[in-house]
Amino acid sequence: MGRYGECTYFYTLYNAVEECFPAVDYDNARTILREAVLAPNDYTVEFSDAVYTQAQIFNLIGQALKGSCVEETPEQTHYNLVEQATEVIKHMNDGYISHEDYKERCDYLDLTAKYEFSLFAALACLRVADILHDEKVYDELKLNIVRLREIRDIIQNYTRDEVDIVIERDEFERAKPIYRMLKSLQSLGYDYNFSPKERINLNIDHENDEDLTDRFNYYNWLKRLMLLQLRKEVSVTQNPTVSVSDNQQNKLSPREMSDKIAQLRGTMGKRTFDKDRFLMLNKAENSVIEQERNIS
Repeated sequence: MGRYGECTYFYTLYNAVEECFPAVDYDNARTILREAVLAPNDYTVEFSDAVYTQAQIFNLIGQALKGSCVEETPEQTHYNLVEQATEVIKHMNDGYISHEDYKERCDYLDLTAKYEFSLFAALACLRVADILHDEKVYDELKLNIVRLREIRDIIQNYTRDEVDIVIERDEFERAKPIYRMLKSLQSLGYDYNFSPKERINLNIDHENDEDLTDRFNYYNWLKRLMLLQLRKEVSVTQNPTVSVSDNQQNKLSPREMSDKIAQLRGTMGKRTFDKDRFLMLNKAENSVIEQERNIS
């Protein structure tokens, strides 16, 4: 699976389905995506009294993911990402790495990793759908993915993954030209290009990444990723304390669990009763309440 094998940002795919079909809730989004990815090629997905082919589903998801990484325009998004990168380089190399500096670094790497995953998943979905037949769109997505990988490499190569430490003078001097380089990149469009020598010297060479070549099988990638995610979700149903995604990292409070259970019972919406999920939440709610009693 390479760099995305942990499925860290897989929830963005579910979110994209919800965005494409506002009437669909999170659980149904999971079902739609699972059927679109894993069903045979001629399979159609049926919901809300409509029928969609796999190509239509993939195209809609790909367009939603592609748009989710653009703040206003591609140029403005590029400018903002490079500006944030310069701030991280500056604060992580100005003499002392504080907790605030380190959090800024971690947040930036998390944001850009999420963007990278979303753009790569968009590329995969659009390639599988192949409705656009527009190589320019695919090339633009690849270019943006490469740019994100390069910027993330720069942050990781020229900042320490440590906190509460003093930065020596030689590290400060080493980071100065990187800071100036990033500042100069802000004046360029997102379609700028490092020279081969620059990429090698900076150790940021991604021009020939295998997953961006024409021989890469994006459909197989989607299927493998979906299967890995399903394994994680099965483990959650067996052990509710294990998280699936960033959307589900925090445990529900007893009050929130009660609301969820009430919703599943049909008293707080139109959602169809889900017996298995009801039993899982009910068990988790009782466990949390018991833990709080023991603590008190």
